[in-house]
Amino acid sequence: MITVNGIRNALWCAVAFGIVACASTPMPVEKLAVAKNSIERAEQAQAAQFAQVELTSARNKYAAAQAAADKNDADVAARMADQADIDAQLAEATARAKQQDQLVTEMDAGLRDLRNETLRRDDSGAAPLAPAPATTSRPQ
Repeated sequence: MITVNGIRNALWCAVAFGIVACASTPMPVEKLAVAKNSIERAEQAQAAQFAQVELTSARNKYAAAQAAADKNDADVAARMADQADIDAQLAEATARAKQQDQLVTEMDAGLRDLRNETLRRDDSGAAPLAPAPATTSRPQ
């Protein structure tokens, strides 16, 4: 037998399930902030010069995350913010690695020049330059 209390309880359950089903995921504000911070770090590491593709990808994904957040699509916003963060970290690491490679190349060139200079002096018969001994003068 169906009672009024039974119908009322069923309605309350239906309302509760409806509220839970319609509840939206909160906006990923923190993930957006982390992605933006990662992009700024990549820019400071000169990723625009050394890792332009990765930095552009991070910026595009961050813009997509912001657009999804503006449309209240928290799942897409969170996913795109995470991808933007990872791309920005990749851009920063790539830029730093390429800067280190450039520095190593410059140091190798400097060492090669020093070796060539030393060999040239040895071949010409001249003694290699040695630093002058340090002398201290004492007041007498």
